[in-house]
Amino acid sequence: MTNSQPEITARLDDIDQRLDQLGDEIDLVRTIQEGVRRETRSNSQALARLERTVTNLADIARLHQQALRQSEIQFQEFQRNNQEFQRTTNAALERIDRVLDYLIRQSGQSES
Repeated sequence: MTNSQPEITARLDDIDQRLDQLGDEIDLVRTIQEGVRRETRSNSQALARLERTVTNLADIARLHQQALRQSEIQFQEFQRNNQEFQRTTNAALERIDRVLDYLIRQSGQSES
């Protein structure tokens, strides 16, 4: 029995060493798992911020498009008004020219 005692002690020592190694590995896995958990939480928060930013950018783009369409409508209205103004101005200038011609003819006749 004395021969088996050192053998049992050696086996128990081996088991203790292996259990210590497993404990160390479990601690390492727990540390890694906690790091992964933190990184996942950080990534989730960053993703939520990114989603909010994309939503805001989409809203800005939509508002920009609406403003651009309104600007185009206003520009077209300006062009129509400007064309009407030019027609009215040209017609008024033609009438003024006719009146001036008439007045010039009248003043020429009165001098004779």
